[in-house]
Amino acid sequence: MKSSDEIFRLIKTMNRKEKLFFRKKALAFYTDEDGNYRKLFDDISIQAEESDEYDEKRIKEGEYSGKFMKNLSVHKNYLYSMILESLELYNRDSKHTVTVRNLLSQAELLYDKMLYDQSLKLIQRAKKLAKEKNIVHLRYELINLERTILKYTLSTKDYENCCEELFDEQYGIIDQNKNQLDYYRLNEQVGLFLRAYGAGRTRDEEQQKKFDEIFSNPLLKSIDNAKSFMSKYIFYNLNLQYHLTNANYERAYEFAKAGTELWENNPGMLTGKLDNYIFSLNNLNNAQDRAKRYEEQKLTIEKLKSIPARYPEIVTEANKTFIFYSSSVSLLAVSITVIDQIKLRSVIKETTEGMNEYEEKVTTYQRIILYYFLSIANFVIGDYEKCIYWNSRIFNIGKTDLSEDYQCYARIIQLISYYELGYIDAMEYALRSAYHFISKRKRIYKYENIIQQYLRKSFRVKNDGELYRMFDDMMFDLGAIAEDEYEKNAFDAFDLRPWLESKIKGVSLIDLLISKQKSESSPKRK
Repeated sequence: MKSSDEIFRLIKTMNRKEKLFFRKKALAFYTDEDGNYRKLFDDISIQAEESDEYDEKRIKEGEYSGKFMKNLSVHKNYLYSMILESLELYNRDSKHTVTVRNLLSQAELLYDKMLYDQSLKLIQRAKKLAKEKNIVHLRYELINLERTILKYTLSTKDYENCCEELFDEQYGIIDQNKNQLDYYRLNEQVGLFLRAYGAGRTRDEEQQKKFDEIFSNPLLKSIDNAKSFMSKYIFYNLNLQYHLTNANYERAYEFAKAGTELWENNPGMLTGKLDNYIFSLNNLNNAQDRAKRYEEQKLTIEKLKSIPARYPEIVTEANKTFIFYSSSVSLLAVSITVIDQIKLRSVIKETTEGMNEYEEKVTTYQRIILYYFLSIANFVIGDYEKCIYWNSRIFNIGKTDLSEDYQCYARIIQLISYYELGYIDAMEYALRSAYHFISKRKRIYKYENIIQQYLRKSFRVKNDGELYRMFDDMMFDLGAIAEDEYEKNAFDAFDLRPWLESKIKGVSLIDLLISKQKSESSPKRK
């Protein structure tokens, strides 16, 4: 039996057209003389639009005919199945995999009725579509059925001639499928490796060695090794990630651009795989940010945000959620980098408003990163109360090994925010929390080790004079490792030095950053 919460969450994901299709067409296939199923669907839909929590008491208070309420759990389970079948029927033309699978099912039915010629016609249609859309596994099944029919309908000689061709075609599909699976496996290895470190960077020689071992795979040396469309897509993505991690940003940009163009040059592949195109745009966006191609990045972000309008028939709620996450983090990051105060405040407002709809939909991993960037954005403009709020959202998630680097930096930012606001009582707790979190990490790198040492020293600071001398010493020690091959990645995620400098000079952080930016952009005298 499906729980009430499951059917509530399923209906909550349905768009207006899917609901309309269910009411007008799908319910026509079922016996619902009293309209009880339609009413149950409508009542749950109203709840889903009004709230994030299901209230069964409201349903039971509704007016249903007969003994419908006495078997509510059974009826909910039946309605759940009805909705799933309706969604499959509604999306049959927008998802090529569903179309090919339906054609295969229809061909099998015709085969069972011994209508072999009609079955073969459907098989040929399905094979053509499956080949065009790179639906490898169903091509294999279609040939199985085709071969079975031909065995019974052709002469021995004719079947002998085509039989080997069909087997060769299937062996080719197996080879292509294995190639694609090998790329998927590499993709997961890299993804799991980088997720473990949160900020997606190697932090020491041992990690770098493991990372290089993954990328020593011959499949990643040439695009010619990729035998399918999806294999090519993964090839570009993995090489992009390799160069991003190793700070070869222009090379990363080249692979990101090639990966995006692969989709844009093959628009027929987008149906059923729109999420992959979205990921490619996200990757291009990240590479442009690293390569400081900010004007190009703005166009990519706009292209990403326009996807629901450009592809309204195939965009999913999951797509919209990822687009919100990706574009929000990117806009926050670029506004922080170029110190655009007006834009930054606007993006903070827009992202915060968007959280009302998407906060619970993004993954825990993404949520931590989103909270972190909202925290950093508010930290830069000096809104420390909001900074504390977003950091607290990270801590409230509970113990998790996801995005540990960001969790670590959030605790340091929390401590600084309490200091800026003069919350002395809260500072002691935040100080111990940050120190404890860093100490308990499996590995403590140079950057975190310096911060840990000074956190320990800060317990003994007696006055402002000692505090500012500590800031100065900390600034010096961090500067000494700023160009370290592995420690640069920590500075990239969270550079404490500008804040330390602002305290030493007695100016606000935002004024210091703006001043530095003007200084760096002004022409130098010869």
